[in-house]
Amino acid sequence: MSLRENDIRTARKKGFVAAAATGGAAVLLIAGSPILGVMALVPAGYLGWDWFKFRAQRGMRF
Repeated sequence: MSLRENDIRTARKKGFVAAAATGGAAVLLIAGSPILGVMALVPAGYLGWDWFKFRAQRGMRF
């Protein structure tokens, strides 16, 4: 496995985790628990930023 393939695999995992966290926060917001939904958006935002930063540092396209 090359380093490039490893970076792509890691970026994909980070993206899926960030998407799942954002989806869970959206479900909480829609389900009628806005306080928990907003609280869940904070870690989802961090995971999204971490994914974005990982891809940007390695020169990957979006």
